[in-house]
Amino acid sequence: MNASKNIARKLSNALTLRVIELHSKGYTDDYMPTADHKLQCIQDSLDFAVEDLDIQIIDQQFDQLSKSYKYIHTIETINGSKGLMITDFICTKGFLMN
Repeated sequence: MNASKNIARKLSNALTLRVIELHSKGYTDDYMPTADHKLQCIQDSLDFAVEDLDIQIIDQQFDQLSKSYKYIHTIETINGSKGLMITDFICTKGFLMN
């Protein structure tokens, strides 16, 4: 029983709560950087050029599972899609273009 309480506590951390809050605001897609300096939507595998995105860093939270800080970014595309990218680093257009 203690093990399941510990797992529930880890999953109910501030990072998870912030992601749930942003999902309720319409940021439902998930994005990741690609090797060719684009961002890819995980749900539909579409790649986006950095200049076609609005990337904002929203928050930094401690991730209990990895024991490290994560940066939460919002992503808005030119076609109106909205989502999140969670990384170990601050992701800016300049960072992705280099």
